[in-house]
Amino acid sequence: MTEKQAIAWILKELGPIIDKALTEAKAKNPDLMYTTDWLAAMAYRETGFLIARYMAQNAKPEAIHPLMRGDYGQRPGEREKSYHGFGYWQIDIGSFPEFVKSGAWKDPYKTCVKAIEVLEGKRKYLQLKFPALTGDSLARAVTAAYNCGEGNVQKVLLAGQDIDSRTHQKNYSKEVWRFREIARSI
Repeated sequence: MTEKQAIAWILKELGPIIDKALTEAKAKNPDLMYTTDWLAAMAYRETGFLIARYMAQNAKPEAIHPLMRGDYGQRPGEREKSYHGFGYWQIDIGSFPEFVKSGAWKDPYKTCVKAIEVLEGKRKYLQLKFPALTGDSLARAVTAAYNCGEGNVQKVLLAGQDIDSRTHQKNYSKEVWRFREIARSI
């Protein structure tokens, strides 16, 4: 399974869902900066390995949706290992417990809406703290913050470090941007 095949699956199976969520969000906020390729790339970065696994098993999309759980491990203060990320965009149970516990994450549309909401929260925070941050720099910062939190992105910006310095594998937004290019080529 290649990256391009998995991203093509995301665009085919989740693209209409992403488009609907973006259309509704942009009706409320016409200046919203997110795009289908951006959200598809994030879904791939977050759950591409799971998508590829279930595609290889010829699972139908509706069977795959409720299986999108990740970030399995034991966090400080927890007694045992558990999943921490839910849905194609890996909504974090620590940050959004009500959403995750409701089971809404099993619905890709609801999870996409939540991912847009999370991104917007990161954007608003970063623009408040760094009003000069615009364009691609802002977009990359928001994307990095989706992965490691806006506080960590604030720290790297203040230190003049690479925007991905505190993201998982130190390449989150860079990889999302690479996957966006693949999505655009399909």
